[in-house]
Amino acid sequence: MIMKNINSNIKYLIALLVVSMTLLTACTEEENPAISNDLRVISITYNATALEEGSEVETENPQIEMVFSHSLNTTALEEALSISNVTDYVFSYDETNSFVTIAFSSPLDYETSYTLSLPGGSYGASGEALVDDYALTFSTKAFVPSQVTLSVDKTGLLEGESASISATINQPTTVDVTVSLSFAGNAIHGMDYSLSAESLSIPKGSTSSTVTLTAINDSDIEGEESVQVTIGELINAVESGTQQINLTINDELPALIIKGVMALRWATETDGNSGKAVHLKAVEDIADLSLYSLGVANNGGGTDSIEFNLPTMSVLAGEDILIAREPSALESYFETTCYGEFEHIIQTDEMSQNGDDAIELFKGTAVIETYGDADVDGTDQSWEYAGSWAYKLGGNWTTGLVNCSEGSSSTLESDCIYPLCDNPLILKGVLAISWDGSGTNGGKAVHLLANRDIADLGVYGVGVANNGGGTDGLEYSLTSMSVSEGDHILLAREVNTLSTYFGTCFSGFNHVFETDAMNQNGDDAIELFEGSTIIEVFGDSDVDGTGQPWEYAGSWAYKVGSKWTHGGVDCAATSTTTQNSACPYTFCD
Repeated sequence: MIMKNINSNIKYLIALLVVSMTLLTACTEEENPAISNDLRVISITYNATALEEGSEVETENPQIEMVFSHSLNTTALEEALSISNVTDYVFSYDETNSFVTIAFSSPLDYETSYTLSLPGGSYGASGEALVDDYALTFSTKAFVPSQVTLSVDKTGLLEGESASISATINQPTTVDVTVSLSFAGNAIHGMDYSLSAESLSIPKGSTSSTVTLTAINDSDIEGEESVQVTIGELINAVESGTQQINLTINDELPALIIKGVMALRWATETDGNSGKAVHLKAVEDIADLSLYSLGVANNGGGTDSIEFNLPTMSVLAGEDILIAREPSALESYFETTCYGEFEHIIQTDEMSQNGDDAIELFKGTAVIETYGDADVDGTDQSWEYAGSWAYKLGGNWTTGLVNCSEGSSSTLESDCIYPLCDNPLILKGVLAISWDGSGTNGGKAVHLLANRDIADLGVYGVGVANNGGGTDGLEYSLTSMSVSEGDHILLAREVNTLSTYFGTCFSGFNHVFETDAMNQNGDDAIELFEGSTIIEVFGDSDVDGTGQPWEYAGSWAYKVGSKWTHGGVDCAATSTTTQNSACPYTFCD
């Protein structure tokens, strides 16, 4: 209570001091100054900023503060003071009744002029008078609409699943924002999906709102359906560019998937047909495989519909099925060990793809999966597989590169070993990168890739064969743990150093381990072990790599298909990140 009174007295003394200074200044300018006890407006602010004639102010949370030279008769003041174009405001005072706060109950209107008026009259607590009329005009700024963007938490739905569609504005506003959505695509609202609402309201002061789209679970086999979500109408906001969300709806998690497509060519393959095949995989038990069928969409001419019906038979979850034009030729090329990985081999002349043709998998009459684009000729497309293959690894498609198998005698001797025929764990990259800030060891690492699900990673290990002195044996055993097909594994000497250099791409590694065993200098071979057996070598353990084609000093080597590519010796020397180097690591490019 004592402190409160002290603060009140200080405020009052400040007001008196301002008046005294004003009178003192007048006395120095006039020989016979007039001493006045008139009521005066000493200062006026809007949201703590000086308010002057013609000021332009924001509309949000408006509040005016006025400081008078004397304590006020508050009733007289409130009866006389007015503000044009607004009536919804309240007065409050400090303990001296000379500091007045005028608080508005709602935001002011945009681009509107307001005049605060107080006619001359007696408003002081002791009858002090405001001699002249007081008036001050100010205006509010123009409305600047917020920008709206659309986002969604998932783009692919199975029937019964939901996606949250959000509209977000870049800044809070003092008015509600309404976003009306438009929906297109071959999925039908009310039949294939439902909506919690078709428009979103973002309340004033907020920045986002969400609606839910739910894929309706029915018994029909419809194949993949699409939904495009755009903005139809906006109130109190504008669209940030052109906003569109693309969603897909599928009937169910498929029991059968396309695992690989092939149009291989090799040294003894002369008819152009021997390497044509499709690799299917059962995700769950299937009692009758004849529910499924295949089609080849040739040359981008659109779907050719069903061309081969799979036979009536049962298959078990996890089984691999090969649909081949000439099974015996593929058996010879894949060799017995790999060919034996296929539990079911089915021959058909309908495997007519040339490596630029999309492959369609049907259930009933509905397309449930497509490799490539049925409406596009695959030549020079990222999905082309002429003289090669494409393979779904961990849910993502990878290719062996065009014509990678030509001239080979078997897949194991080609530049693109078919992944099912390769080791479950392979070398993907070796690194001894040097850059500005790497230090001696910061860029030393080995990059591994899981070709299949591995129950125990601990059966594998790595060794560094230094300076061409032959194998040094197993030097680092991997952690005993399970990894999934498609997982990328990094063994690094200094994890934090390499993470900084790789930036956002570092998150692409599923498993990262730090070990001092990564001591290669770019002229050392790298050996991958399974148990005590070497199953893969990069470089030559018996040769110092200096000056060799496989040298990676100050650089890296990266396997594309089964062919090693190189960044070039000391290619990263002046860089600070892999992205701004002369040789971005391929995994990050």
